Amino acid sequence: MIKNAIELHQAGQLRQAKAQYREILNSQPDHPDALHLYGLVCHQLGDHETAIRYIRKAVERVPAQAVLRNNLGDALHRAGQIDEAVQQLNIALELRPGYAGAHQNLSSIYLKTGSHELALSHCKRACELDEGRPEAWFNLGLCYLDHVLLEDCVEAFRKALALRPDYQAAVTSLIYVLNLLPDSSPKAVSEETRRVATAAFTKAPVTSVQPTSRQRIASEPIRIGYVSGDFCRHAVNYFFEPVIEHHDKSAFEVYCYADVVKPDDATARLQANTAHWRDILGCSDSELMSQVQTDRIDILVDLAGYTRHNRLQAFARQSAPVQLSWLGFPNTSGLPAMHFRIVDSTTFPSDEADMGTETLIRMPTGFACFRPPAQAPQVLDAPCLKNGYITLGSLHKLEKLNPQVIELWADVLRENPNTRLVLARDQLDEWHQARLQGLFSQHNIALERLQMLELDAQGQSFFELFAGIDILLDVFPWSGHTLACCALWMGVPVVSISGNSHAGRMVASVLNSLGLNEWVAADGATYVGIIKKLCSDPSQLIITRRELRQRFSRSSLRDEISFTRQLESQYRRILNF
Repeated sequence: MIKNAIELHQAGQLRQAKAQYREILNSQPDHPDALHLYGLVCHQLGDHETAIRYIRKAVERVPAQAVLRNNLGDALHRAGQIDEAVQQLNIALELRPGYAGAHQNLSSIYLKTGSHELALSHCKRACELDEGRPEAWFNLGLCYLDHVLLEDCVEAFRKALALRPDYQAAVTSLIYVLNLLPDSSPKAVSEETRRVATAAFTKAPVTSVQPTSRQRIASEPIRIGYVSGDFCRHAVNYFFEPVIEHHDKSAFEVYCYADVVKPDDATARLQANTAHWRDILGCSDSELMSQVQTDRIDILVDLAGYTRHNRLQAFARQSAPVQLSWLGFPNTSGLPAMHFRIVDSTTFPSDEADMGTETLIRMPTGFACFRPPAQAPQVLDAPCLKNGYITLGSLHKLEKLNPQVIELWADVLRENPNTRLVLARDQLDEWHQARLQGLFSQHNIALERLQMLELDAQGQSFFELFAGIDILLDVFPWSGHTLACCALWMGVPVVSISGNSHAGRMVASVLNSLGLNEWVAADGATYVGIIKKLCSDPSQLIITRRELRQRFSRSSLRDEISFTRQLESQYRRILNF
């Protein structure tokens, strides 16, 4: 029976394997293999506490078996018992010094706990020991991303996918990082995205969903389905919540497919404004597709793209007659079954050729509207008024601070000696602070001109931090769209370089909507010049800060109803109605 259970386990039939292991243990409660494998399948199904209990029993019976120690260590890690997890993994390496899996698991722990160098060294060792292990190459890519070694990161993810083309985590991570490379062309990124997506989703059967008939559309509301794992306190909802609230309920029947791990008050608000809420957490892609087709969705909208909790497998299968990408990811999906993508005339001018798989929909007043949170504080006076110097700021993810961004910011600091630079992020621990200080030192920037803040990982409000910033510095090639909207709402000017892609022009789109295209630079030299001009007139900075929120409030970015009607008009158009 154990042989049959193992075959089921190896075939991915976890629940069936679990039942057979349980049956063996009912008659042979001390069977070490059954104890271990029952615990392992529980671990794979997410029941880490049960996994620990059973694998520990197996270890008590066979203490010198490295694989048991390794799997116990991994289960302990997932259950948050970090110290004992490290202890068990080190024992595994004592028993088998060349154990790639134990090195890989230690790397994952050290990456999570901020032991950056140990994480990288263990992961490199795992790859050396087992070059055919895609998980090790994927972890190595994560370590390189943590070190902001983007080219190395891309190569590691590519190696993982060469071994397993449908490795979904590696697919998502590679395409995400491709959009962070400062020297990549839009054409090269689009082409690789298409190749990777084709290889990853080639096994996804495309269904023959029939286009919605004109007769049905004329007699019933259009059924719109939104799919996301971010229907919670997440940046996407600054832009999505106003649309879901203002949809014309008489003309559109709205469905939300929520893959939300931790629902919160934002989840509750969205659910209250949605006629049909589908909790798809734990549902397979086939189950999601079946639900979408049962709901007779006309247009299915992806709000995630290549980010966490995406459901691109379901889109690859063409779950709905018309499928569309919006908000969550600023580039092509590379999927033939993704028919449309929302942009605007700034992020994607009509005279530019699109290399993606989707047909572009250019929204007339910008690709999104913006709703600031109700708890956003009032605008305070510019900090330069009391400090006597200008505070530049960045709240961007650290992987967006590539060497070219650091070099440009060093130029800004040299050109403006009466400035300081504040860098703040939840990733910004002591190791990252030292790393960034070293990079700025290479450009002869004195450390006293830098202030670095490690934010509360539980979600310390960015809005409070804007009170201490005079000018927000945007990044490239992937501009900080949400941060720019939040900063401008708080009266903080934002200076951006208009890049060569939608990702690089999102902030330019926002500034153009506000009539502030003088803060949009065509290149690095112009970027430095714009900031120098702002810094040269602190009195104007003070006035601008007091006026920006009112300007924002009067702009198309805050006209939620108008934007929603424009979006609905586009939905009708693409259904040929």
